[in-house]
Amino acid sequence: RLIVTILTITGCFFVIYSTSVETIAYWFMKPLKDVVSKYGHFMYTSMAEGFMFNVKMAAIAAVFISVPMIFYQTWAFIAPGLYKRERRYVGPFIFFSTFFFAAGAAFFYFIAFPMGAQFFASFAEPGWIQFNPKLSETFSFVVMMVFAFGAIFELPVVAFLLARMRIVNVRFLNQYRKYAVLIIFVIAAIITPPDVVSQMLLAFPMWLLYEISVLVVWIFGPRPKQEQSRE
Repeated sequence: RLIVTILTITGCFFVIYSTSVETIAYWFMKPLKDVVSKYGHFMYTSMAEGFMFNVKMAAIAAVFISVPMIFYQTWAFIAPGLYKRERRYVGPFIFFSTFFFAAGAAFFYFIAFPMGAQFFASFAEPGWIQFNPKLSETFSFVVMMVFAFGAIFELPVVAFLLARMRIVNVRFLNQYRKYAVLIIFVIAAIITPPDVVSQMLLAFPMWLLYEISVLVVWIFGPRPKQEQSRE
């Protein structure tokens, strides 16, 4: 299964690099490009940095496109150890895992990324501090955040798995809701510009994810009475 996954990613890499890597790179960096153009420009300081940027861009795009296959191979590895009634979740698992990951990446790209770019660029001072981000460092940061937001948006899927394994229940999530909401708003306050609207735009979707996770656990997880009877 690992070999199939690697071959899938490798095939996607060569297709992307030979056909559309520059177009993908342009649109991938566009939110930051729109901000940088007002203050300065991108730069690279080593001979191979521009080339490696395209290689990394093609590699990341290949991994992103291969996400459904990665989820499928992961589930196929786990499925033999599950009961037959649990295997019927394979289709929904792959679909929702892909959906939430893509939703997280899209949320970062269309909402959090533009706000964050404007925030970081705001430290530039005309005639004193110029905003000229390095290409490789900027790319690494953006990729890290794309996958981080994709992973964060997998919370309902993780909640489903934990519920099926009887590790968490609704009572547990309700008990720690206030701490989760506090952490969400602290994170939103740190990584967004210092205005309430931007913080709400980031915090409320994350809060909604938590509530969706509670609903998922309520539907698929053990009831407190069931756990008491097991004890």
